[in-house]
Amino acid sequence: MRQKKAILYIRVSTDEQAEKGHSLRHQEERLRNHCAINGIEVVALYKEDHSAKTFERPEFRKMLEFLKKNKRYADLLLFLKWDRFSRNAPEAYNMISVLGKLMIEPQAIEQPLDMSVPENKIMLAVYLTTPEVENDRRSLNVIAGMRRALKDGRWMCKAPKGYMNRRDEANRPCIIPSKDAPLVKFAFEQMATGQHNIEAARKLANAKGLKISRNIFWHMVRNPIYIGKIVIPPYKDEEATIVLGKHEPIISDALFYAVQDVILGRKKVGFPTHNSKQEELPLRGFLKCAKCGKTLTGSGSKGNGGKYYYYHCFEGCTERFKAPMANDLFYGLLNRISGNKKLLQTIKHITTDHYKKNNKDQSLEVEKVDREIETYRNRLQNAQTLMLDGALDAGEYRSIKSRLEPEIERLIRKQINLSEKNPEEQEVMEFGFYFLSNMTKLFTEASLEAKHQIIGSMFPEKIVFENKELRTNPESGVLPLLINATKDFTLKKGKGSNNFDPSSLLVPRTGIEPALPCDNQILSLARLPIPPSGLLQSKVVSET
Repeated sequence: MRQKKAILYIRVSTDEQAEKGHSLRHQEERLRNHCAINGIEVVALYKEDHSAKTFERPEFRKMLEFLKKNKRYADLLLFLKWDRFSRNAPEAYNMISVLGKLMIEPQAIEQPLDMSVPENKIMLAVYLTTPEVENDRRSLNVIAGMRRALKDGRWMCKAPKGYMNRRDEANRPCIIPSKDAPLVKFAFEQMATGQHNIEAARKLANAKGLKISRNIFWHMVRNPIYIGKIVIPPYKDEEATIVLGKHEPIISDALFYAVQDVILGRKKVGFPTHNSKQEELPLRGFLKCAKCGKTLTGSGSKGNGGKYYYYHCFEGCTERFKAPMANDLFYGLLNRISGNKKLLQTIKHITTDHYKKNNKDQSLEVEKVDREIETYRNRLQNAQTLMLDGALDAGEYRSIKSRLEPEIERLIRKQINLSEKNPEEQEVMEFGFYFLSNMTKLFTEASLEAKHQIIGSMFPEKIVFENKELRTNPESGVLPLLINATKDFTLKKGKGSNNFDPSSLLVPRTGIEPALPCDNQILSLARLPIPPSGLLQSKVVSET
């Protein structure tokens, strides 16, 4: 009788070595002893440290390719147990068929089966299915453990940008801010200004040293993990939820939600920076061509022993006028605003009263939101108590929780927005009135960059020079009222009607959306360099 030849196959994974002692040496010793006792010749040995979920294993594929090229090289493929061969029953049956065509019989020495006996195929199914079930159970346990940790507020995956993986005092996984945390905060701050889109903000952060791809940056600016919250994805019948994490937040809630407003288009992008380098052309980039609607540029030309400056359109359009004329008209506009002291004083009184009323209304609204949050939290706590007492099943509790938690989150965000109050807002408002009263002087003494910021805050939608006049779109705002009110503005004494009714300043313009009251617009003027939008649309006639 011909002596049988065998290939020995031993496999182990790292966790199996640690937990079960399935070392490569132990398996090899057992297999060689078995061959020696049964008179089997060992012709090859293959060993590897790889998962048995599939047969895409380096050593196994190498062995299979060798056997296909060298048929009848061996009669047996021996391994310790069937879980060393595979932990995937369908793939195991397919591989047994492949080896059978190569005239090789796979066999486990500790779980031997005579395949010529049909009933042994039942035992084969048990041997192959048991490790697969064990794998599936382990996978479920890992998922359950990770979700349990996430619900406890512990991040279990690779740390996101700005954090690093560490372990706490109890040797549990956690994340802490890394050296990139200030750069992540810088990126959010740039996004919150509304002056940069996502790609522009990414490039600014990249220039500071934050190495991050477009895709990761997009997910970063939308991830609430940076405000100390963790999103738990949906799983089976559990809906997605957000929990408070145990890690340190990098940015404030207000900054995060301001960025979300920019991303969702709820915050208007600010005006672009203008790059005029010449003091003689302060309006360059802010003038619109009356003929073709393009933004005008400006330049100087030499002639008659001097240099003369003009604002003009681009090639193909003949629009061209002297820069000093347009500059003088603009200075005349500033004089008309800052010179109307009585009107500015009246507006200051109205704005101060309105500011005080707004603060009072805001405090009442904060108290109302606080009560609503407390109510929802009590309802959630009551539902949890009912579930623990058996009055509610887990499904009903999850349904209630999925409805209440988003409401609590919405109210907390509203609470943050209402409570966010600039302690220097009164001083800023005072500076706004000082700025309006001294606009001509401040503009004259300002640097060219500051002049651009002032003009941009006043004229976000460009100025048109036509027929020796400066004009803009006839959209209502606070500055047209300042410009058009007469310098001899007075309030009549006695029972007679006023020449000017100050309350009209608080009337919003008509349209789909209401405008800001005038006090908010004046306050916005002081918030340079980020200019507000829609402050001035007026017509200025040259005074000769």
